[in-house]
Amino acid sequence: MKKKIKSFILFLARVIISFGLLFYLLKKTEWDKLFLVLKNLSPIYYVLAFTCVLSFQTLVALRWKKICKIWGFEKPLSFYLKSYLMSLSLNTVFPGIVAGDTLRAGLLIKEGLHWKKASMSLLFDRGYGLFGIIVILSFSLPLYGDFLPQSFKQTLFLIIYSAILGFFLINLLGKKFFPKIQNPEALKPLFFPQNLIPIVLGFVVQVFFVFQYVFLSKALFLSLPLRVLFVVIPIVSFLSALPLSISGLGVREGTLSYFLHLLGYPLEYGVALGLLGYSLILISAIPGILLYLTKRWR
Repeated sequence: MKKKIKSFILFLARVIISFGLLFYLLKKTEWDKLFLVLKNLSPIYYVLAFTCVLSFQTLVALRWKKICKIWGFEKPLSFYLKSYLMSLSLNTVFPGIVAGDTLRAGLLIKEGLHWKKASMSLLFDRGYGLFGIIVILSFSLPLYGDFLPQSFKQTLFLIIYSAILGFFLINLLGKKFFPKIQNPEALKPLFFPQNLIPIVLGFVVQVFFVFQYVFLSKALFLSLPLRVLFVVIPIVSFLSALPLSISGLGVREGTLSYFLHLLGYPLEYGVALGLLGYSLILISAIPGILLYLTKRWR
């Protein structure tokens, strides 16, 4: 009973944050400007952005598959893709009712993977996604992040390079303590050379995520330089992934509006860009909803 109350409170908090941020942004938005921005949307670039979404979703499923393969657990890519899409749809459309990661772990356990490894696979999968963001920012931020406030930029530097240093120290020193760990087999995807493919896929996934917004910005006829988007979008990706809101709703639009304001664009462009990104999430969630409902029916 207490767990249900806690889950409901967390869900309610996420709803309040999402719609509170959206309400604040839309209150400050000039609706005629926003409609004008969206009215001139280029459908070709919107479709190209959706292609990027499909591409990085497939790569996320492949990364998850490669992590599980390190333990000798073999399943076709279609299994991981369907599981990921169902998880995505539940987190997007039914937030707080069924945890997407719990579903993914449950499907692995049902297929015979030990519950500890099933849980760890999701931790590693999310970790390598985050590491892809860190790798991109480690190059783009010092080269093209001059438009950011200095204090914010320095904080990002500290987080990024501390994370990279920590990861390399774990790989250099971790194997020394590897035999002392109670269940070293579960941590195999963390160490080199097993972690090489997940790291590369984590980086490529984030590149596709950036290009999704490259095409969305072109769809709105925004002349944002590619180098700037390789600074802005990884930060937006990280903040939107935090469990503070419903699928990043509100947080995404707010951070995009802030960064575009630093570049001299009106609030309406950031809101429009964020809402377009969310629309792609909703569209890509449809196959997962159908898969989930079909599976439940069976």
